[in-house]
Amino acid sequence: MKKAILLLGHGSQAVGANQAMYRVTELIRQQTGYIVEVGFMALNSPSIEDAVANCIVQGAHKIVVIPYFLHLGVHVQRDLPRRLAEIKRQYPDVEIMMGKHLGFHPKLVEVVLDRINESEEQEEKYYAHTTYAAGH
Repeated sequence: MKKAILLLGHGSQAVGANQAMYRVTELIRQQTGYIVEVGFMALNSPSIEDAVANCIVQGAHKIVVIPYFLHLGVHVQRDLPRRLAEIKRQYPDVEIMMGKHLGFHPKLVEVVLDRINESEEQEEKYYAHTTYAAGH
């Protein structure tokens, strides 16, 4: 049984806003060998429906859908399950299951701490540069 992972994001009009999700997708593909696709609720392509179809065209018989959302909001609780229920009716021979959203995970603490350290390092470099520039 061929397995696919489908990361679902909201979508954004901002240029480059989805690049991180695409990078994560590529790393998952490399590390697992699974079919790995992305889909968006709005504003970007492919839609969730098209992303599921992309997985099936590649031979997926089981699709694990992971909402690429940090918080348990209306999209994760209501909108995504409704849309996936509709899609499941179209593909009765394919197992489509929704996993947990990103939510809380202890590794996110590491990411936040990394961002804090990066911010402080940036600030130190900025002040070191401006102090040096102001002194000359």
